[in-house]
Amino acid sequence: MTFRESSQEHKVSDIESDTALFHSNRGTSNRQQAPTKGTCMTKTRTKAKYRVDVRLPDGRRISKVFDRKYDAEKFKTEMKIEKLRFDSSGVTINNLIPFKDFAEDWFQNNVKNRKSPQTQRNYIGDLKNYIYPVVGDTKLKDINIRHARAIENKMLELGKHPRTVNKVIMVFKTVLNDAVRSDNLLKNPIKGYPELSEPPKDLTYWSKEEIKIFLDYVKNDPFYDLYVVTLNSGMRLGEVLGLLWDKIDFVNGQIVVSRSLGRSGLKHTTKTHKSRFIPMNAKVRTVLEKCFKERLNDQFVFTEANGDHLDYNHVTERHFMVAQREAGLSKIIRFHDLRHTFASHFMMNGGNLYTLQKLLGHSDIQTTMIYAHLDAEFLKESISLIGFE
Repeated sequence: MTFRESSQEHKVSDIESDTALFHSNRGTSNRQQAPTKGTCMTKTRTKAKYRVDVRLPDGRRISKVFDRKYDAEKFKTEMKIEKLRFDSSGVTINNLIPFKDFAEDWFQNNVKNRKSPQTQRNYIGDLKNYIYPVVGDTKLKDINIRHARAIENKMLELGKHPRTVNKVIMVFKTVLNDAVRSDNLLKNPIKGYPELSEPPKDLTYWSKEEIKIFLDYVKNDPFYDLYVVTLNSGMRLGEVLGLLWDKIDFVNGQIVVSRSLGRSGLKHTTKTHKSRFIPMNAKVRTVLEKCFKERLNDQFVFTEANGDHLDYNHVTERHFMVAQREAGLSKIIRFHDLRHTFASHFMMNGGNLYTLQKLLGHSDIQTTMIYAHLDAEFLKESISLIGFE
């Protein structure tokens, strides 16, 4: 860090070893030396200017000019404080921006038009509902691990599930990681903040009897074909709604899953951004061949009676949930639980996890491990294989 006047300069000693004070030397004879403690100052008829140069720990330079020595000294002192702050926390000088201002800029440049509409809505909701109320007005330089804990505690007081809390803290970390990349922070102050322990998920799926009750009831329902294909393939709702005829391979007897129809329309990618192949069993092939002969749309496999593709927002609430209640089922499940039903019965009938991983399109086998279970009746039958006396 240096402190100098803006004309021709000569270096002199300063109190601190890491700071040098410079003064003007214009060659005029009308000057007096006015020494001060630890500094050297030149008084001339020309108004002096004081420049403070700051070399930040990451190599960047900040230079400011002041009319008064007092202001220059004050700024120099602030810089020393920032140097101490950096030594203890890794935070550098250019982070006086409030978190909310930085986060909104981050959203505009890194999220908007880059992420799916649903992801954008999730980020906005997490920021406005949980993060801004705690740290919105806090300057980036002042954020620390206590703020993450405050967000966590507030959400737990509201009764939020640990999984939801972890998701929000991850958004908080993501914004601060971008602050590091954009040189507003030299390190993420909440890096390594531990996640809450999440209770294991309880998988909900139908038994064979429940599947039969439901399918028998919807036998003449316009959505019957959709339900049969989903139960026999394990596809996600968006994937089955996004099936187009060009991905139905009757020659090789397989479905190519490469698109997804969601709230924002058709996307030419899946959740994992990878295509996968699902062989047709006899039930699926029969249904798809019938749908192909009776097709009302040359593109979409599943459509409304008028030929339009199905609305993602309506399938579950207006049709699937209503059909379950009318069928008299005591276990009401989500549409996504049809995928769990497929996977659970696949395992109970002798399937293996690695094949199931491919069928479901999981990137990580650990995700598929949640299906490594068998229902109570199956366990009872299995344990009867052993009977020591």
